Amino acid sequence: MKVILIDVLPKLGKIGDVVVVKNGYAKNFLIPNKKAICYTNDNYKTFEAKKNHFEQESAKKLDVANKVKSALEGKNIIIIENASDDGRLYGSVNSAVICSKINEVVGEKLVEKSSIFLSKPIKEVGIYDLKLALHSESVFVTKLVVSRSDSEAHALLNPSKKSKSKDKLDNGETASDIANSSAESEKPIKKNRKKKEISGE
Repeated sequence: MKVILIDVLPKLGKIGDVVVVKNGYAKNFLIPNKKAICYTNDNYKTFEAKKNHFEQESAKKLDVANKVKSALEGKNIIIIENASDDGRLYGSVNSAVICSKINEVVGEKLVEKSSIFLSKPIKEVGIYDLKLALHSESVFVTKLVVSRSDSEAHALLNPSKKSKSKDKLDNGETASDIANSSAESEKPIKKNRKKKEISGE
């Protein structure tokens, strides 16, 4: 399909370029996300009349993208969800949930869910790389932490502070598993102390 770019796309071209792309890419991404419009003689004339508008809109998006990037620098996006003991979420974390949380962290409603890209569906507790593409010239990755509590999120982000946290990363053991394991290991110690006290009498 032949389209007219109305936003800057590094791998395709600049605003006003006429390019040929696959139909699915145009219909499912470029056009619905206002990156391009179908090429026709009438559409091109319309584009020429609005070219300055498209360039200004692109510049605004870049400013917003840089603002969000600056606001998230050095921060982690933490989302608290209900999950089973083995860390599997009862539901899933989607783009809308992530979008809402990012805007909360940034302090303004600047991010749309169409700007969020995940490497895989989020269905369990863990740390994920979250790709944000608010503008084609400002794409960056931040950390997304999905956990059952703030303390578990802290344990996931700071594994060196837990003696068993490396095992969690290697074999999927959750923070609660570590806590339960520690509790179990204390039980025989208490029994041994009781036996010693009895024998001492």
